[in-house]
Amino acid sequence: MVPQTVQTPMLLIFLLTIVALIVEKYHMVVAAMIGAALTIFFGSFIYDIFTPEEAFTQFIDGPTLRLVLGILLLMEGLAKSGLFQFIGLWVVRLVGNRPKILFSAFMFLTAILTTSIPNLPAMLIIGAITASIAKSLRLKLGTWIMYEAIACNAGSIGLMISSIPNLILASEFGFTFSQFVRTTLPLSLLVVFVTTLVGLKTANLIEEGEGEIDMSSLDPWQAVKDKGILIRSTVIFFATIALFFMHEKTGIPLDVVALGGAVIMLWIGVTEPEELFRSINWGVFFFLGAFYIIIGSMERTGALDILAKVVTPLYRQHPIISLSATLWVSGISSGLIDNIPVTLTLLPVIRKAAETSQIPLFKLAWATGIGANIGGSLTYFASPPSVVAISILEREDPKFSPLDFMKVGIPITIIQLIVANFYLFLWPFF
Repeated sequence: MVPQTVQTPMLLIFLLTIVALIVEKYHMVVAAMIGAALTIFFGSFIYDIFTPEEAFTQFIDGPTLRLVLGILLLMEGLAKSGLFQFIGLWVVRLVGNRPKILFSAFMFLTAILTTSIPNLPAMLIIGAITASIAKSLRLKLGTWIMYEAIACNAGSIGLMISSIPNLILASEFGFTFSQFVRTTLPLSLLVVFVTTLVGLKTANLIEEGEGEIDMSSLDPWQAVKDKGILIRSTVIFFATIALFFMHEKTGIPLDVVALGGAVIMLWIGVTEPEELFRSINWGVFFFLGAFYIIIGSMERTGALDILAKVVTPLYRQHPIISLSATLWVSGISSGLIDNIPVTLTLLPVIRKAAETSQIPLFKLAWATGIGANIGGSLTYFASPPSVVAISILEREDPKFSPLDFMKVGIPITIIQLIVANFYLFLWPFF
């Protein structure tokens, strides 16, 4: 039994790291790495509970990091092929100057993009297309960009590859690609549908004035630099997705499939591998590794039990209360902190709490992941798409304030969490 004198410093380091992430005084990666360094210092050199080697080899989840690396390389390769820029311009040319239909099409296109590539490049692509046509079609750019960012976060719910929290769920609980298709993809589409209806009913989509774009001047093929690269990268990506679907039959680990697809993408799917490497957000791996060390030390020392005891009474309540609380705590927390630390923190907590809960652990895990993705729309700093939206609008509209995003994001996030809450109890595959 580890004494409380050891548990308290570990819990304090964790809480201070969370506070640092909330106030954003330091970069999130730096805050996590400082927390991990303090954890190793106290756990290894002061209290001798574990060695530094154990912290790096036992606390860090290697398969999750390899899965994330493979998926990011695959997605970045596909994004650079020009496929999604081509699709976006083709949709604009097809729909023409019909704002409500175009708005609906762009909302679902944004969500589909986010299920296929990381939400940051997805928002960059859709935001650039929207900004390029806004003046000619008299689109109210602020409204469109904000709703597209919200659709990006909703799309992150959809598939195993759609977000880091989803990849963590797949690795930690063994959720398969097909389980995500049956469980969270319908919710993602439902949430985007509801959000689109809200936008159509309440938002001002068009600026006053006159203007019209010559649709014949839009050539979707201008977005494609190399048709051969486009075809090869698309085939590699969807072949990898097919292997994810067959994971249960083939028995090939998800991280092996992802890295195998990434190697082939680097080999024949891109022209400049170095450019692809530069596009990867390497900070996410340092963040994941550092936070795994913090959480692992809390589990090793029993500090996590203290945290679990605080929430355990909640999980002894009616299943509806327990599941709803997990969803809302995850969602609201992700609106204040990045959804990766929220997911990494809550998963071991719900493992402990589920021992006395009336709800199966896997349902609590799904609720955690869904809330973590939806919460990114709560504030303007909670997710990469929201930050991209703010940067675009501050550049294009000097009068725009980040608080304008929250006026839209807060009520829509609440609506999305309510929809997700009902979905968790009514969807037959959940």
